[in-house]
Amino acid sequence: MLHRSLLFVPSDKEKMLLKINELPADIIILDLEDAVAQADKESARTLIHKHFSTMEKQMVVRMNDIQSKAYAIDLKLIKEIATYGNFIGVMLPKANTDKDIQHLAKHLDEIESMVKRANPLNIFPLIETASGVKNAFEIAGASTRISALVFGGVDYVNDIDGEATEEEKELLFPRSQIVISSRAAGIQKPIDTVYIDINNQDGFQKNAKAAKKLAFGGKLLVHPKQIKIANEVFSPSDKEIKEAREILANMNEQGVFQWNGKMVDKPIIDKANRVINEFNMISTNKG
Repeated sequence: MLHRSLLFVPSDKEKMLLKINELPADIIILDLEDAVAQADKESARTLIHKHFSTMEKQMVVRMNDIQSKAYAIDLKLIKEIATYGNFIGVMLPKANTDKDIQHLAKHLDEIESMVKRANPLNIFPLIETASGVKNAFEIAGASTRISALVFGGVDYVNDIDGEATEEEKELLFPRSQIVISSRAAGIQKPIDTVYIDINNQDGFQKNAKAAKKLAFGGKLLVHPKQIKIANEVFSPSDKEIKEAREILANMNEQGVFQWNGKMVDKPIIDKANRVINEFNMISTNKG
């Protein structure tokens, strides 16, 4: 599953919902949580139900957290749209423990059984508290529904009573913890937090490149103008594709060989395969 760019769309804004199919983001997140005022949540659910049949993108719903009263109401909406094949999963805010994931997974089991859904819905746990970061590995392995961990850096800084800085040194440890937990659990690369300065394109590109170097696979986005940069940054470069092809073309039965003066062994071959697989997935998605 491609998740280079995941764009939040406030679900109470009908004009935005009607433009979703024009957006080149890999995944659209229909937001029922932070982007929607409490008084507007019901109308937002109504709009999702009204327009979902016209939506053609890969769709995820960010529901309200398990402790909220809105959670049970959100589940009713999920049941109503669960038959659509392009509805691929839900994002769970404030995912703090593996029990939170198992709780949601049980409800999704029940919904899928009732509507006879063939493909299981994915869960995207949003890690945005100190507890979530501490329990990231257990969360990542809590269910086979987990697609990728997602980092909510803004809420994390607020939770630890920290200070957001331009250098984002305060986010280095939680980012690393989430990356390591994802890899150890054998799931896809995690998705990095939002960059809120939507008019600073250079800053966003620098931020996305730094996240990629840490082994994130994509970014949460708050504005359509960020989509193109995210897709470019989190796609293999022409150089990476060329090198991967050459490495795979020069493989031999011994498994270890020299290429361009460098020693190539299984980990490098595995990475070359990942690069080519990702390139093929992107090419197919464009087609």
